[in-house]
Amino acid sequence: MKERTYSIDIANAVKRFLTADDWHFSFEEERGIFKFGLGLKGKLKKLHYIVDIKDEEYLVFAISPLGADENDAKMMANMAEFICRANYGLKMGNFELDFDDGEVRFKVHVLCKGVTPTAEMIKRSIYCPATMFDHYGSGIVDVIFNDTSGKAAIEKCEEYSESKIRSILAELLSDDEAVSSDEGDMDAMIARLAARFGITDTDKTEQSSEEEDCVKIHTDLFDKKGGTSA
Repeated sequence: MKERTYSIDIANAVKRFLTADDWHFSFEEERGIFKFGLGLKGKLKKLHYIVDIKDEEYLVFAISPLGADENDAKMMANMAEFICRANYGLKMGNFELDFDDGEVRFKVHVLCKGVTPTAEMIKRSIYCPATMFDHYGSGIVDVIFNDTSGKAAIEKCEEYSESKIRSILAELLSDDEAVSSDEGDMDAMIARLAARFGITDTDKTEQSSEEEDCVKIHTDLFDKKGGTSA
């Protein structure tokens, strides 16, 4: 029997999380690889996940069902620019573009030297790629199908995100408290919401380190968890 080259403790920790969190997955015991799928509510309907367990680390890959046409030089250039712009400033994980076949994926690396990853660590590493694809998925679609430049696609993603945040804030605030785009900016809306719920600067400081690691996970982005990845 071929000797395993991955950590059993890390594999068991990931398996416990996936089971407890109600994921449907397959596990290649010989190679230490988990595979599963995740349905999304955005333009990218499903992600294919691979979790590759190593000796002192593990890698999470979330793979887009849509990729650029490797034979279309302009599309590949636009996608490369889009990926570079999306990656700028990210602190947890990064998008990757395979120039050989046009595949687009998001990767998270978790170093576990001397420790076994907690359920929260594993949750972040798996949910974060879904959050990133929800944020940037429409841009990937625009580059592929609408001949959109990387810069224009990123700008459109940012505009959509601000619009979505405004919508969420408007739902939380009353009509009198809500601030329209013509009357004020996002900071004003957040300030009104913070005042309403009694959030102080101290509260925000305590939360900042956690929020910087990854975009906050909204589970309502998901359509369906499960299904083994092809």
